[in-house]
Amino acid sequence: MQYSLGLFYQSMNRLFYLAVCLVSVLPIRVLAESGGSGSGSGSSGSGTGPNDAVLTNPLSADSLPAIVDNIVDFLLALAGPIAILMLVYAGYLFVVGGTNENNIKKAKQIILWSVVGIAVLVLSKSIVYVTCNALGVDCTK
Repeated sequence: MQYSLGLFYQSMNRLFYLAVCLVSVLPIRVLAESGGSGSGSGSSGSGTGPNDAVLTNPLSADSLPAIVDNIVDFLLALAGPIAILMLVYAGYLFVVGGTNENNIKKAKQIILWSVVGIAVLVLSKSIVYVTCNALGVDCTK
């Protein structure tokens, strides 16, 4: 009975990691499919020929502090759901851990570091603005 439960837990862990990988790759595939449709939207009526390339600024910022602010926003959007998923995984370890002390210790460590990560996420925007104010730079977009 113990062997079959161990096999079940391994397969559940693999399924969890597969789901996380698929969810993280899905937006890339969607962006790739909606990218270049070939409709000629690059010329935008500026009088250039059909073979001339028009480059636009892909960033929504024109200064280094604004770029740093955009990077922090991106990392917040990326790391927030990961921290929540780690808390869910720690809860899963608590539930299936039962009397296994190693799983309980592992779950407690995951919860501790997930909460620390969430605290850093919450404070990250404040850290950027305090640093910008200390350097005398305007970080607003």
